[in-house]
Amino acid sequence: MLARGDFMRFSPPLFLLATFLIILFPGCSDKLGSTSGEELFSRHCASCHPGGLNTITPSKTLKTADLQAGMITSPEDIIQKMRTPGPGMPRFTKAMIPEKEALQIARYILKTFR
Repeated sequence: MLARGDFMRFSPPLFLLATFLIILFPGCSDKLGSTSGEELFSRHCASCHPGGLNTITPSKTLKTADLQAGMITSPEDIIQKMRTPGPGMPRFTKAMIPEKEALQIARYILKTFR
């Protein structure tokens, strides 16, 4: 059994290993090393919108026809919905999803769920 202070002795090697693995296996990235819209969507949106559907309000999917019915036709419209959502959807602030990443998610949605 480790004493309370023994944990600190093992933390630096674990930290270095974790850092190495993150650098070695960056996940879904584009050529510049930034996270893709698909990866960001998976991380922030897919739990409620699997495959572009909507688990909370089934009539409000991410399919083009449903988005257009809700007057959402551009990446900026999707970002606006992320920042000031309706009932049932969490609010994603700029601190949670920076503008550049929100734009990647919005473009991914418009390109993918037709």
